[in-house]
Amino acid sequence: MKGLKNIGSFVFLLSCLFAAKLSLAQGGSIALYKGIVIKHSVTVKKKIYHFEGADSLYEAPIVIEGDNITVDFNGAVVLGSTDAENPDKFKGTGVIIKAGKNIVLKNLVVKGFKVGVMARGITALKIINGDFSYNFRQHLNSSRQTEDLADWQSYHHNEKDEWLRFGAGIYLRDCDSIDIHNNTITDGQCGLMMTNCNHGLVYNNNFSFNSGIGIGLYRSNRNQILYNKLDWNVRGYSYGVYYRGQDSAGVLVFEQSGDNTFAWNSVTHSGDGFFLWAGQTTMDTGEGGCNDNLVFGNDFSYAPTNAVEITFSRNKIINNILHDSWHGIWGGFSYNTIIANNDFAGNLSAIAIEHGKDNIIAQNSFNNDKVGIELWSNPKRVKDIGYLQKRDTRSMNYSISDNSFKNEKNIFNINNSTDIHINNNLLSGGTLQQKLDSTVKNIDFDKTGDQVKPHTDSSFFPKLTLKVNGQDAMLSRDHPKGKKYIMMTDWGPYNFSYPIAWEEKTDSTGKVYLDMIGPAGKWKILHIKGASNPSALSGEFPGKLAIQKDSTALTDIDTEMEYKGETVISPFGIKYAKAAAYNFHYRKFEIPFKWQMKWFVFDTIGDPLKHPTQFEKLIGGTPVKTTGGTVLSKVFGLGFGKNIAREKIATVSEAGIDVPEGLYRIGISASEMTRVYVDGKLIIENWDPAKLIYDADYHRDIVMPLKGKHAIRIEQAQYGDYGMLNLMIQPVYKSN
Repeated sequence: MKGLKNIGSFVFLLSCLFAAKLSLAQGGSIALYKGIVIKHSVTVKKKIYHFEGADSLYEAPIVIEGDNITVDFNGAVVLGSTDAENPDKFKGTGVIIKAGKNIVLKNLVVKGFKVGVMARGITALKIINGDFSYNFRQHLNSSRQTEDLADWQSYHHNEKDEWLRFGAGIYLRDCDSIDIHNNTITDGQCGLMMTNCNHGLVYNNNFSFNSGIGIGLYRSNRNQILYNKLDWNVRGYSYGVYYRGQDSAGVLVFEQSGDNTFAWNSVTHSGDGFFLWAGQTTMDTGEGGCNDNLVFGNDFSYAPTNAVEITFSRNKIINNILHDSWHGIWGGFSYNTIIANNDFAGNLSAIAIEHGKDNIIAQNSFNNDKVGIELWSNPKRVKDIGYLQKRDTRSMNYSISDNSFKNEKNIFNINNSTDIHINNNLLSGGTLQQKLDSTVKNIDFDKTGDQVKPHTDSSFFPKLTLKVNGQDAMLSRDHPKGKKYIMMTDWGPYNFSYPIAWEEKTDSTGKVYLDMIGPAGKWKILHIKGASNPSALSGEFPGKLAIQKDSTALTDIDTEMEYKGETVISPFGIKYAKAAAYNFHYRKFEIPFKWQMKWFVFDTIGDPLKHPTQFEKLIGGTPVKTTGGTVLSKVFGLGFGKNIAREKIATVSEAGIDVPEGLYRIGISASEMTRVYVDGKLIIENWDPAKLIYDADYHRDIVMPLKGKHAIRIEQAQYGDYGMLNLMIQPVYKSN
């Protein structure tokens, strides 16, 4: 009997396993668990699944593999870290698609990981209706007043998955014939990143408000990128202070990515709107490039740097909107490129091309740009890379025709160029202002003036055969627009989904003027510290508020307010229902530093790595000069290279602080090596230049308690001439 009972149990177990397998094969509903491998079409039970991310990005709690399968996640949420307010600590990958073809992934939400979804070597992959927002993003060190160079990124190499250090909502490698549509990736660092992906279709997505890249291509060809919202992918900007971009972009096209079509996308308010670079292969060999891409019908306006950057390649830039950027188009070393039917307005320079050749600029409209077209070259430029050695990089052979220039301060700025043909251009609202010198050869003006009627050559317009129903991706008429609305927080660009009190200015009396920006609703002040005399105790959005800073040396303002109105989504993705109370703050913390910086020069004997004992004696001795001031980066910047060598230098900086009790984030960005001491105790050490590979490696920070008076000492040393020294001390605030 016992044997029969065991046999019966075994049969029952087999039947259960068979039923489970049959359920998977027939598309049954399943619950996820860590380590699950999905090989059949299924629907997932809708719930929140919490799986901590692995240390390796190549491991995931959920793996999908197989041919001809559909996995419908049914709105299920795969949640990694629950520490939502520290997204720079997120790790691991949420879902990995490991092997197979004709795989459909839909209705999935992944957040709290470094990478949301990763697929490698999958043919005919579809990702539909997913939301991969609120994954990894770096804590930004740049402030409203000061750029921190450690925030710069670099996407110039990805042969070894270097891009993964920045995370991604979706990361694809070696995936041909993809279909990525109706997905959302916001409030992360990178949206969709593609390497070696060809013949794909990416449309109707919203990859906006990320701190790095919206869509990135590397060695990816013959893809169609259509009707996507790619706005506010930006960092490295402070309105009226600095405009750097720090290698952020709405669209990134690098390293031999060609024959792609980018059409009808909204790519506004991004570091670069469209950032194309031929790649290191071309730099080394002079061959190839990111060639024959069509950029058509997009809006690239309000870029802190370049609305469109196209370098070392040939492409077509047609019928785009390029307003209010540093450069409308930066086309360094571009050749055989067509720039036609574009709308330029309000740029510092509409078109700027150095060392360009055989380019056509036709049928564009220019309005109120400081400079219309700039063409130049540098004949004395050192040919230190393969491209310069193997290619003809003279600035020559331009056709500039049938353009309309209105109210341009300076229409042409040309030097060291030859064979420039300017024909049939209409000028209005001014005269033909130009800067030409004796280095310009064989330039001719024909029918260029206020009586000209430019004609339209329809052959510039491409004939696109597309089979998708595209959304209107452009910003709505009432959406805030303009570089004023690139408002950078510690974690990326403000996204208008929550209320914010944004400092407009502080006057000489300490009066702080705030813009109340956010969803429609009402606000009221709950508590105010470090300031007084608010101009109002309550109000509506949008609105204004002014407060008076207390007359103390330390600025420590915390104005807590309550909002009630529309639905709110917090900076870290927490949803508050309509009419629910949501508390937010205006905070400002500034320590009145008085820095003394001592400068030293070391040689072989005092080398900080080879002879540390002698180095300690050096920095304990008499400095070659001393500088001082209130902002460390400015003290260093003003002294760096002034009456002292820029290489093999060291500095010792000291200041005292007096701060309220609390937890503080202390961060240092320095070139190349640094040590930070508080009250003589070493708290941060970054003293190995071999580990300084990327810009972010030059930064280190720590969270520690402080109370009252403390002595700060910073030791810094560098072998090269890269100059940076920036200290940040900020309170760690509790969440609402």
